Amino acid sequence: MSHETTDGTTLIALNPYGKSNPSALSINTKIEPVSVEVCPPTPSPTEAEFNYLHNVKGRRNVMRWIRYIVPALLVFTVLILISVFKDQIVDGLKPFTDWMQQHNIAGAAIIIAAMVIVSFPPLLGHEILTVLCGVTYNIGEALLVDTLGTLGGEVACFFAFKYACTSRGKKLEANNIEYGALAHVVRQGGLLIVLVMRYSAIPGHLSTPMFSTVGVPSHIFLAAAVLSVPKSFVPVYVGWSARPENDNSQTAKILSKVVLATSLCITLATLYWIYRKMEQAKEAYIYSRRKARQAKAAKGPVTVALNESVNPLP
Repeated sequence: MSHETTDGTTLIALNPYGKSNPSALSINTKIEPVSVEVCPPTPSPTEAEFNYLHNVKGRRNVMRWIRYIVPALLVFTVLILISVFKDQIVDGLKPFTDWMQQHNIAGAAIIIAAMVIVSFPPLLGHEILTVLCGVTYNIGEALLVDTLGTLGGEVACFFAFKYACTSRGKKLEANNIEYGALAHVVRQGGLLIVLVMRYSAIPGHLSTPMFSTVGVPSHIFLAAAVLSVPKSFVPVYVGWSARPENDNSQTAKILSKVVLATSLCITLATLYWIYRKMEQAKEAYIYSRRKARQAKAAKGPVTVALNESVNPLP
Protein backbone atom coordinates (compact mmCIF):
# COMPACT_ATOMS: atom_id res chain seq x y z
CA MET A 1 0.00 0.00 0.00
CA SER A 2 1.38 3.49 -0.95
CA HIS A 3 0.29 7.03 -0.18
CA GLU A 4 1.48 10.29 -1.75
CA THR A 5 1.96 13.30 0.54
CA THR A 6 1.46 17.00 -0.33
CA ASP A 7 5.15 17.54 -0.99
CA GLY A 8 5.24 14.74 -3.57
CA THR A 9 6.85 12.15 -1.33
CA THR A 10 5.45 8.64 -1.64
CA LEU A 11 5.04 6.63 1.56
CA ILE A 12 4.89 2.82 1.40
CA ALA A 13 3.22 0.89 4.23
CA LEU A 14 4.31 -2.71 4.60
CA ASN A 15 1.74 -5.34 5.56
CA PRO A 16 3.26 -7.35 8.41
CA TYR A 17 0.78 -10.15 7.79
CA GLY A 18 1.67 -10.76 4.21
CA LYS A 19 -0.76 -10.31 1.34
CA SER A 20 -3.82 -10.66 3.48
CA ASN A 21 -4.81 -8.64 6.49
CA PRO A 22 -6.85 -10.84 8.83
CA SER A 23 -9.11 -9.16 11.25
CA ALA A 24 -7.87 -11.27 14.17
CA LEU A 25 -4.78 -13.12 15.34
CA SER A 26 -5.01 -16.94 15.82
CA ILE A 27 -2.51 -18.66 18.11
CA ASN A 28 -2.36 -22.48 18.39
CA THR A 29 -0.71 -23.63 21.56
CA LYS A 30 0.13 -27.31 22.08
CA ILE A 31 0.76 -28.48 25.64
CA GLU A 32 2.75 -31.65 26.15
CA PRO A 33 1.04 -34.56 27.97
CA VAL A 34 1.34 -34.35 31.73
CA SER A 35 0.88 -36.88 34.50
CA VAL A 36 -1.90 -36.14 36.94
CA GLU A 37 -2.29 -37.98 40.28
CA VAL A 38 -5.84 -39.21 40.55
CA CYS A 39 -6.58 -40.19 44.16
CA PRO A 40 -9.84 -42.07 44.70
CA PRO A 41 -11.87 -41.32 47.82
CA THR A 42 -11.48 -43.43 50.95
CA PRO A 43 -13.77 -46.46 50.53
CA SER A 44 -16.65 -46.98 52.91
CA PRO A 45 -16.44 -49.84 55.44
CA THR A 46 -17.49 -53.23 54.16
CA GLU A 47 -20.39 -55.06 55.74
CA ALA A 48 -18.04 -57.16 57.85
CA GLU A 49 -16.11 -54.07 58.97
CA PHE A 50 -19.34 -52.25 59.83
CA ASN A 51 -20.52 -55.23 61.90
CA TYR A 52 -17.19 -55.38 63.69
CA LEU A 53 -17.24 -51.65 64.48
CA HIS A 54 -20.78 -51.82 65.87
CA ASN A 55 -20.41 -55.18 67.66
CA VAL A 56 -22.89 -56.97 65.43
CA LYS A 57 -22.10 -60.56 66.31
CA GLY A 58 -22.84 -63.53 64.14
CA ARG A 59 -22.46 -67.26 64.42
CA ARG A 60 -19.07 -67.19 62.74
CA ASN A 61 -17.76 -64.67 65.29
CA VAL A 62 -18.83 -66.92 68.16
CA MET A 63 -17.15 -69.95 66.58
CA ARG A 64 -13.90 -68.02 66.14
CA TRP A 65 -13.82 -67.01 69.79
CA ILE A 66 -14.53 -70.61 70.76
CA ARG A 67 -11.47 -71.69 68.81
CA TYR A 68 -9.37 -69.21 70.82
CA ILE A 69 -10.72 -70.27 74.22
CA VAL A 70 -10.90 -74.06 73.82
CA PRO A 71 -7.09 -74.64 73.74
CA ALA A 72 -6.65 -72.80 77.06
CA LEU A 73 -9.47 -74.81 78.60
CA LEU A 74 -7.84 -78.03 77.39
CA VAL A 75 -4.59 -77.10 79.14
CA PHE A 76 -6.40 -76.56 82.45
CA THR A 77 -8.37 -79.76 81.97
CA VAL A 78 -5.15 -81.75 81.50
CA LEU A 79 -3.56 -80.22 84.60
CA ILE A 80 -6.66 -80.83 86.72
CA LEU A 81 -6.92 -84.44 85.54
CA ILE A 82 -3.26 -84.96 86.36
CA SER A 83 -3.86 -83.63 89.87
CA VAL A 84 -6.88 -85.90 90.37
CA PHE A 85 -5.41 -89.08 88.86
CA LYS A 86 -1.78 -88.49 89.75
CA ASP A 87 -1.30 -91.85 91.46
CA GLN A 88 -2.54 -93.81 88.45
CA ILE A 89 -0.43 -91.65 86.10
CA VAL A 90 2.73 -92.16 88.15
CA ASP A 91 2.17 -95.93 88.27
CA GLY A 92 1.54 -96.09 84.52
CA LEU A 93 4.67 -94.07 83.69
CA LYS A 94 6.91 -95.87 86.16
CA PRO A 95 8.60 -98.23 83.63
CA PHE A 96 9.41 -95.31 81.32
CA THR A 97 10.55 -93.00 84.11
CA ASP A 98 12.77 -95.76 85.54
CA TRP A 99 14.45 -96.20 82.14
CA MET A 100 14.95 -92.44 81.81
CA GLN A 101 16.51 -92.23 85.26
CA GLN A 102 18.90 -95.05 84.36
CA HIS A 103 19.84 -93.33 81.09
CA ASN A 104 19.97 -89.79 82.37
CA ILE A 105 21.45 -87.96 79.36
CA ALA A 106 19.69 -90.03 76.70
CA GLY A 107 16.37 -89.73 78.52
CA ALA A 108 16.70 -85.96 78.80
CA ALA A 109 17.64 -85.72 75.11
CA ILE A 110 14.55 -87.71 74.14
CA ILE A 111 12.24 -85.42 76.12
CA ILE A 112 13.89 -82.27 74.71
CA ALA A 113 13.59 -83.58 71.13
CA ALA A 114 9.95 -84.52 71.73
CA MET A 115 9.23 -81.02 73.10
CA VAL A 116 10.71 -79.43 69.99
CA ILE A 117 8.60 -81.65 67.72
CA VAL A 118 5.27 -81.03 69.50
CA SER A 119 5.90 -77.26 69.47
CA PHE A 120 4.68 -77.21 65.87
CA PRO A 121 0.90 -77.05 65.41
CA PRO A 122 -1.34 -78.95 65.18
CA LEU A 123 0.63 -81.34 67.39
CA LEU A 124 -0.21 -81.47 71.09
CA GLY A 125 1.42 -82.89 74.17
CA HIS A 126 3.89 -80.28 75.41
CA GLU A 127 2.17 -80.01 78.79
CA ILE A 128 2.23 -83.79 79.23
CA LEU A 129 5.96 -83.85 78.52
CA THR A 130 6.62 -81.13 81.08
CA VAL A 131 4.64 -83.12 83.65
CA LEU A 132 6.76 -86.13 82.74
CA CYS A 133 9.88 -84.08 83.50
CA GLY A 134 8.59 -83.39 86.99
CA VAL A 135 7.66 -87.04 87.59
CA THR A 136 11.04 -88.32 86.35
CA TYR A 137 13.66 -85.93 87.69
CA ASN A 138 14.37 -83.91 90.77
CA ILE A 139 12.91 -80.42 90.66
CA GLY A 140 16.16 -78.73 89.57
CA GLU A 141 16.93 -81.22 86.79
CA ALA A 142 13.30 -81.21 85.66
CA LEU A 143 13.25 -77.41 85.34
CA LEU A 144 16.50 -77.46 83.33
CA VAL A 145 15.24 -80.09 80.89
CA ASP A 146 11.93 -78.25 80.54
CA THR A 147 13.67 -74.92 79.87
CA LEU A 148 15.89 -76.35 77.12
CA GLY A 149 13.02 -78.17 75.44
CA THR A 150 10.60 -75.25 75.68
CA LEU A 151 13.00 -72.62 74.35
CA GLY A 152 14.29 -74.90 71.61
CA GLY A 153 10.80 -75.68 70.40
CA GLU A 154 9.54 -72.09 70.56
CA VAL A 155 12.54 -70.68 68.68
CA ALA A 156 12.34 -73.38 66.00
CA CYS A 157 8.59 -72.81 65.57
CA PHE A 158 8.99 -69.02 65.37
CA PHE A 159 11.60 -68.98 62.62
CA ALA A 160 9.98 -71.82 60.65
CA PHE A 161 6.67 -69.94 60.45
CA LYS A 162 8.40 -66.60 59.92
CA TYR A 163 10.11 -67.70 56.72
CA ALA A 164 7.49 -70.16 55.45
CA CYS A 165 4.07 -68.74 56.35
CA THR A 166 4.30 -64.93 56.50
CA SER A 167 2.44 -64.44 53.21
CA ARG A 168 -0.28 -66.82 54.34
CA GLY A 169 -0.58 -64.88 57.59
CA LYS A 170 -1.12 -61.64 55.67
CA LYS A 171 -3.92 -63.25 53.68
CA LEU A 172 -5.51 -64.43 56.91
CA GLU A 173 -5.36 -60.89 58.30
CA ALA A 174 -7.07 -59.55 55.19
CA ASN A 175 -9.86 -62.15 55.27
CA ASN A 176 -10.44 -62.44 59.03
CA ILE A 177 -11.19 -59.11 60.71
CA GLU A 178 -10.93 -60.45 64.28
CA TYR A 179 -7.56 -62.04 63.61
CA GLY A 180 -6.39 -58.90 61.83
CA ALA A 181 -7.42 -56.75 64.80
CA LEU A 182 -5.52 -59.07 67.16
CA ALA A 183 -2.46 -58.90 64.91
CA HIS A 184 -2.74 -55.09 64.84
CA VAL A 185 -2.83 -54.96 68.65
CA VAL A 186 0.15 -57.33 68.92
CA ARG A 187 2.23 -55.22 66.52
CA GLN A 188 1.38 -52.03 68.40
CA GLY A 189 1.87 -53.58 71.87
CA GLY A 190 5.47 -54.67 71.48
CA LEU A 191 7.23 -56.70 74.16
CA LEU A 192 4.60 -56.15 76.86
CA ILE A 193 1.68 -57.75 75.05
CA VAL A 194 3.81 -60.64 73.73
CA LEU A 195 5.04 -61.34 77.25
CA VAL A 196 1.57 -61.14 78.78
CA MET A 197 0.12 -63.50 76.17
CA ARG A 198 2.92 -65.99 76.76
CA TYR A 199 2.24 -65.96 80.50
CA SER A 200 -1.39 -66.90 79.92
CA ALA A 201 -2.56 -70.49 79.49
CA ILE A 202 -2.83 -70.00 75.71
CA PRO A 203 -0.58 -72.79 74.35
CA GLY A 204 2.69 -71.51 72.94
CA HIS A 205 2.38 -73.57 69.76
CA LEU A 206 -0.73 -71.49 68.94
CA SER A 207 0.53 -68.02 69.84
CA THR A 208 4.08 -68.39 68.48
CA PRO A 209 3.02 -68.87 64.83
CA MET A 210 0.90 -65.72 65.11
CA PHE A 211 3.80 -63.72 66.57
CA SER A 212 6.07 -64.80 63.72
CA THR A 213 3.64 -64.08 60.87
CA VAL A 214 2.28 -60.70 62.03
CA GLY A 215 5.69 -59.07 62.11
CA VAL A 216 6.86 -59.27 65.74
CA PRO A 217 10.63 -58.61 65.64
CA SER A 218 12.83 -61.59 66.41
CA HIS A 219 14.62 -59.93 69.32
CA ILE A 220 11.31 -59.03 71.00
CA PHE A 221 10.06 -62.61 70.70
CA LEU A 222 13.31 -64.06 72.01
CA ALA A 223 13.24 -61.71 75.00
CA ALA A 224 9.62 -62.64 75.74
CA ALA A 225 10.38 -66.36 75.34
CA VAL A 226 13.21 -66.20 77.87
CA LEU A 227 11.26 -64.09 80.35
CA SER A 228 8.21 -66.39 80.11
CA VAL A 229 10.09 -69.63 80.79
CA PRO A 230 8.76 -69.76 84.40
CA LYS A 231 5.26 -70.28 82.98
CA SER A 232 6.22 -73.79 81.88
CA PHE A 233 7.30 -74.60 85.44
CA VAL A 234 3.63 -74.96 86.42
CA PRO A 235 3.07 -78.45 84.91
CA VAL A 236 6.60 -79.43 85.96
CA TYR A 237 5.72 -78.69 89.56
CA VAL A 238 2.40 -80.52 89.20
CA GLY A 239 4.29 -83.61 88.04
CA TRP A 240 6.92 -83.28 90.74
CA SER A 241 4.28 -82.99 93.46
CA ALA A 242 2.68 -86.21 92.16
CA ARG A 243 5.79 -88.28 92.91
CA PRO A 244 5.34 -90.84 95.74
CA GLU A 245 7.84 -89.13 98.04
CA ASN A 246 5.83 -85.90 97.79
CA ASP A 247 2.44 -87.54 98.09
CA ASN A 248 2.16 -86.79 101.80
CA SER A 249 3.66 -83.32 101.56
CA GLN A 250 1.03 -80.79 102.55
CA THR A 251 3.18 -77.96 101.22
CA ALA A 252 3.38 -79.56 97.76
CA LYS A 253 -0.39 -80.00 97.66
CA ILE A 254 -1.06 -76.39 98.64
CA LEU A 255 1.50 -74.97 96.22
CA SER A 256 0.11 -77.10 93.40
CA LYS A 257 -3.38 -75.67 93.91
CA VAL A 258 -2.03 -72.12 94.27
CA VAL A 259 -0.05 -72.42 91.06
CA LEU A 260 -3.07 -73.66 89.10
CA ALA A 261 -5.31 -70.92 90.51
CA THR A 262 -2.72 -68.24 89.74
CA SER A 263 -2.32 -69.46 86.18
CA LEU A 264 -6.09 -69.41 85.70
CA CYS A 265 -6.36 -65.83 87.01
CA ILE A 266 -3.50 -64.67 84.77
CA THR A 267 -5.15 -66.26 81.74
CA LEU A 268 -8.55 -64.69 82.37
CA ALA A 269 -6.98 -61.28 83.03
CA THR A 270 -4.89 -61.58 79.86
CA LEU A 271 -7.89 -62.45 77.68
CA TYR A 272 -9.87 -59.52 79.08
CA TRP A 273 -6.96 -57.11 78.67
CA ILE A 274 -6.40 -58.16 75.05
CA TYR A 275 -10.13 -57.83 74.38
CA ARG A 276 -10.09 -54.29 75.73
CA LYS A 277 -7.05 -53.44 73.62
CA MET A 278 -8.84 -54.71 70.52
CA GLU A 279 -11.93 -52.66 71.37
CA GLN A 280 -9.85 -49.50 71.79
CA ALA A 281 -7.99 -50.02 68.52
CA LYS A 282 -10.88 -51.16 66.34
CA GLU A 283 -11.60 -47.77 64.75
CA ALA A 284 -7.95 -47.15 63.88
CA TYR A 285 -7.63 -50.67 62.54
CA ILE A 286 -10.71 -50.47 60.32
CA TYR A 287 -9.57 -47.07 59.03
CA SER A 288 -6.18 -48.56 58.12
CA ARG A 289 -7.96 -51.31 56.16
CA ARG A 290 -9.98 -48.70 54.26
CA LYS A 291 -6.85 -46.68 53.45
CA ALA A 292 -5.15 -49.85 52.24
CA ARG A 293 -8.02 -50.45 49.82
CA GLN A 294 -7.77 -46.81 48.70
CA ALA A 295 -4.05 -47.21 47.97
CA LYS A 296 -4.75 -50.40 46.05
CA ALA A 297 -7.45 -48.67 43.98
CA ALA A 298 -5.07 -45.81 43.06
CA LYS A 299 -3.05 -47.53 40.38
CA GLY A 300 -0.63 -44.68 39.84
CA PRO A 301 -0.57 -41.40 37.89
CA VAL A 302 -2.89 -40.97 34.90
CA THR A 303 -1.39 -39.36 31.75
CA VAL A 304 -3.61 -36.67 30.31
CA ALA A 305 -2.85 -34.97 26.92
CA LEU A 306 -3.99 -31.35 26.81
CA ASN A 307 -4.32 -29.93 23.27
CA GLU A 308 -6.07 -26.60 23.43
CA SER A 309 -6.56 -23.86 20.90
CA VAL A 310 -6.69 -20.33 22.25
CA ASN A 311 -9.68 -18.32 21.12
CA PRO A 312 -8.86 -15.76 18.44
CA LEU A 313 -7.87 -12.41 19.71
CA PRO A 314 -10.26 -9.57 18.76
